[in-house]
Amino acid sequence: MNLPQDLLDLLVCALCKSDVRPDGETLVCQNRSCGLIYPVKEDIPVMLIDEASRPCPKCAASRDWKESEDALQCPRCGERFQYERK
Repeated sequence: MNLPQDLLDLLVCALCKSDVRPDGETLVCQNRSCGLIYPVKEDIPVMLIDEASRPCPKCAASRDWKESEDALQCPRCGERFQYERK
């Protein structure tokens, strides 16, 4: 992945607005409770919640995105992360 550092400095998680860091061919949200993993395709970050991997920090299952609630919920363990808009 060849993203310029000035671009990386501007990018934040689409859900919780935390910083993201490169990890292989992905960008990972630094908020452990959120933890979205965004793909980078042909050196273009895809910063869309619907396109992100959403692993549960508790059990590692894929969480479901509930758009109307701005929330992620794990179908396996019930762990929930909800972004509160201010």
